[in-house]
Formats: sequence, structure tokens, C-alpha cells
Amino acid sequence: MGGAGVASAMPTTAAFVNPALTRFRDEATGVSVVAPFLTASTRDPDELLDALDEFQTTLDTLDALVAASDPAAATLRPFAASQLAGLNDKAIDAAADTGIAFLIPTVNYTVTLSARTRVDARAIPFIDPTDVATISDLTSTSADLDSLTSDAAVVGTSVTEFGATFAIEGELNGHRISAGVTPKAQWLETYNYAVGVSNFEDGSVLDEFRSAPYRNNFTDYNLDLGVAYELQPGATVGLAALNVLRDSYTTVNFAGREFTYWIEPRPTVGIALNQIGFTFTADLDLIKTTRFRGVGDSQFIRMGFEYDALGWGQLRAGFSHDFGNTIQDVFTFGLGVSPAETVRLDLAGQLGNNSLGAGLQLSLTL
Repeated sequence: MGGAGVASAMPTTAAFVNPALTRFRDEATGVSVVAPFLTASTRDPDELLDALDEFQTTLDTLDALVAASDPAAATLRPFAASQLAGLNDKAIDAAADTGIAFLIPTVNYTVTLSARTRVDARAIPFIDPTDVATISDLTSTSADLDSLTSDAAVVGTSVTEFGATFAIEGELNGHRISAGVTPKAQWLETYNYAVGVSNFEDGSVLDEFRSAPYRNNFTDYNLDLGVAYELQPGATVGLAALNVLRDSYTTVNFAGREFTYWIEPRPTVGIALNQIGFTFTADLDLIKTTRFRGVGDSQFIRMGFEYDALGWGQLRAGFSHDFGNTIQDVFTFGLGVSPAETVRLDLAGQLGNNSLGAGLQLSLTL
């Protein structure tokens, strides 16, 4: 549903979105287990992978022509130089998210124990203008072409969290209201690796990326907060603030570069409208947040629709937009199967401009 859920998440997964909803949605909810949920996505809006492959092919051809003293090299040089210069300001993003949750309701409160790991990575070319000049220079040799210094930084972070969510429910002006809090421990790893643009697609990149020389480790703690309020039957508003304690984590210095990853408070307001099996939900980030310093800020609006067929099956669709234009627009679609609302299997897909993602979630409620 476009990633929206601050006012609409099911109790079983609400600890990851709005802690208050672990208690709010359904008084009859029993002990529930989510094991696991898993999502993965890649985004290459500028077709960087194709551009890298095309440049590598052209460079190999040019190298062979120069080595053979073929006059055709002079014609190919400007094209190869243009391809290299064109790699600037492009990027590839990849993300993955997985976790489990165990929800235990009691008469007065609900407790949810959860674990989650998020991985966020980006590949960013750094083109040396000297390399562009070397390729264009009619006097440069094959050895010069084999010694280009332009590279692509592969920078990323993984965040593993263990949390315990506590939520209570009451009434305000005759309407249901709930509040929740999730104190959590965090283990973080940052990665910083670089590989020459002439062999970026070498399979060793993924092997080297997480090796010890390119990795920093951190231990920390944080807090998630949330409230949900029922305006009237079928209409809910929610407010969640994830990671209310702001902190930054710096990568190792590699190839003369280091990056800073930020975990920042992300206050988000949401609304959900539910009538006769149809649900509309929307979330809005109230402020911009930063992933990697220098990469760009993001502020999302997410929205989605669901049709629930008597609690046994669900059809979903959604959309997300980043006002910071750091992340491209994404359309989502999904299917849920939930016989008697006991066993639930949810599948999701994500499509955008040269982006693709998928997810699944399996849960059991007793």
C-alpha cells in the first residue's frame, strides 16, 4: 500500500510502523507471530549499470585499437570520453529489510517483541576529469588507458534492532485512543568500498564490500513513539516518531573518501478510512531526513488502497513520492491471503522508473 501504515498497520506488524497500533486495531487479537517479513528493492533510475557496461565495452575496443596503432582510435576517443563524463551524477540504490515479531496481548496492555535488520546501499561514480582528458588525448597509450583512476564508491549501512513494544488503550472524548513506545537496542555496520569503473560489475565487488577493512561497527540504542486516535468508526489518525534519538555513524576512510550515515527522527502523520471492506490510507513525513550526508534529503508521501474480501483475501495498490526527489516515484501492488484471519500470507511488488522490488510476510494469530 505504498508503504503507508501509520494509521492502518495490522497489530502484528505495527511495532515497525506505529507502536500504538499494536493495541489499537482489534481488541480480539490473540497471540501473533510474524516470521518473517522480507522486502528487497533496487533502483537505477539513470540506467547507471547499462552506462557502465557500455563504457567498459567502448574502452576495451579503444584499448585494442590504440595498442594496434589503428587510426580508427582517433574517431572513437571523443565518444569514449563522453561516455565516461556522462557517468557523473548517476547512482544505484539497493535496500533490503527483514524481521520477526511476537505479539502478546493482555487485558490492560500489549507487548510485542521484535527483531529487524535493514540494509541500505548506494553506488556512486566519482569521475576524474584527468581520465576524460587522457581518453581524448591522441597521444595517450594503451598503458594510459589501463591506468584510469575514476571509480565507483559502494557505500552502505546495515542496522539490526531488537525492540520491546508496550502499548495501552483508553478513551478521549468518547473515542478510542492508544499510545505505544518501543525502546530498542541497535547494532550498526557501515561500509565504504570503491572499484574502478572499468571493472565495476566484477562479482568480487559484493564479496569485498562487507570485508573487515571496509567496515565500521557501532552499538547504540533508540526509541520509537506512536499514538492512534479514532475520529469516528472507520476513521483513524495516527502519529509516529521513529528513532527519536538522532545520531550519525561514519564509514572507514577508503580511496580518500568517507561518508556519514544518519539515523534521524522521522515524525509521520497518517490517516486511514475503512468502510465495507475498502480501506484508503495515507502517510506524510513531517520533515526531511538524511540517509548519507551529501546524497540528498527525502520526505515522503505514501498512500494506498485495499479491498478486503470478508477477511479471507485482500487486494492492494499504492504509491509513494519523495518531495526531495532523491528517490524516484514508486507504484506498489499486493495480494493477501488470510483464511479465517488465522494464517496470513502477504505478497507485494514494487515498480518504478528502472526500479523493482518485492516483499512477503507470513504471520500466524492464535
